[in-house]
Amino acid sequence: METRIEHVEHFTVKGYEMNGSVSEIPKLWDKLNGIIKENGAKPEDSFGVTLGMENGNFHYLAGIDAQLAEGFTDAKELTIPEGKFIVAKVEGGVEAIPAAFDALLRNPGVKLRHSYGFERYIHPIGSDGYETEVWVAIE
Repeated sequence: METRIEHVEHFTVKGYEMNGSVSEIPKLWDKLNGIIKENGAKPEDSFGVTLGMENGNFHYLAGIDAQLAEGFTDAKELTIPEGKFIVAKVEGGVEAIPAAFDALLRNPGVKLRHSYGFERYIHPIGSDGYETEVWVAIE
């Protein structure tokens, strides 16, 4: 798996969260995508942020850049702190996301930093599909 290191300024994601089974995540994305369409937002990327995992429950937020999410009601804002991340493109669709995260977390060449890990879905306006990347905070 090819990786790259990115340094990002802090940015804010606005969207919807859930705390439950991983099987509930697609419904959360359906909700977000419906609200994006209703509000006429035009994001070129979206984010799935892991807020925590405990006892089989997954705390997760699906969102877009907060500046593009005006009019989103009952949405939560979350700031991703500035810092370095190791990034990898996910090959094989959403089913391959856990394996991609696992590979980055076990990469012996980096020291992990306490922060959010997230998926970034890149879908430029006018494109038919999207690319998926996983981002893990590092020192």
